[in-house]
Order: sequence, then structure tokens, then C-alpha cells
Amino acid sequence: EKRNLKKTIKYYQKQGFTIVTNKTISKIKKIVKKKVTILTGQSGVGKSTLLNKIDNKLNLKTDNISLSLKRGKHTTRHVELYEVNNGFIADTPGFSSLDFIDITKEDIRNNMIEFDKYKDKCQYRNCFHFKEDNCQIKKMVSQGKIMTSRYDNYLKFIKDKEGNNG
Repeated sequence: EKRNLKKTIKYYQKQGFTIVTNKTISKIKKIVKKKVTILTGQSGVGKSTLLNKIDNKLNLKTDNISLSLKRGKHTTRHVELYEVNNGFIADTPGFSSLDFIDITKEDIRNNMIEFDKYKDKCQYRNCFHFKEDNCQIKKMVSQGKIMTSRYDNYLKFIKDKEGNNG
């Protein structure tokens, strides 16, 4: 599992994302310094716990790890803005699902940054990399150049939009 995590981190770094872990608190403090930052994510993943690690004076309420869920329990009930390292961090309640109401299929496709370097090689001008045969993006997934889990998530989002006539 640790090897898969390292592989995933390396993949995202290659795409241009800055990756930090809860063990690199000094790095996180530098990133948030003199900025407004929002912590968002699923319920129970550790947003408040991370804030407590960044600034132990905050002493935010957290809960034990749920053995059945294998993550924390929902504790944050409203958005709270905290002053941290000459900036502000908003701690938000978690969510259980994500809904892209005002986002189009084109928006979803165009925001998959790993598609950018291959899309011009696709034989289809306005390809959604979904139903089309001989699609370059689908080839890159099969060759391991685009992470399968990212492509699978992309397909879920596109199918959801199609199901909602979006």
C-alpha cells in the first residue's frame, strides 16, 4: 500500500501538483503563510486534526477513528476561519458526495490537466475520451501514461453529467 501511495504522489507531482503530507507541517505552514486557505474534503478525513497539528493552540474538536469507516467521524458543523501563520485557514464541514451542478462536460474534460499533453494527438477534434474508438487519451491510459483511477473518476463525472442531461 505504501508503494502505491508513493507511485500516486509521484504521478501527481509530475502533473504539477504540490504534494504535502501531515508529516511535513513546516512545509504546510510555508504554503499557508500570509494567504487565505480553505480545507475541504470528505467527512472524517482529518481536516481539523491537521489544523491542530499546524497550530496546537487551536485545540479543535476531533473524534476517534471509526473502526467500520476506517476514518474519523464528522465533527465540524460550520465553516470557521482561523488565524494561522499570518494568514487565515477556513475549516469546513466535510461532505459525503460531490455534485458538479454548474460544471459542463467540457469543463470536466478541460480540467483534466494530464489530458493536455495528448489531446492534440487525438484524431477527434472535440473528443470526450469516452465512447470514441482510437482515442489518444484512452491509449495513454492503457499504456499507463495516465493513471487509471484518474480516468475512471473522469468517466464517472462525465457519465453523471450525461445522466443529468448536462
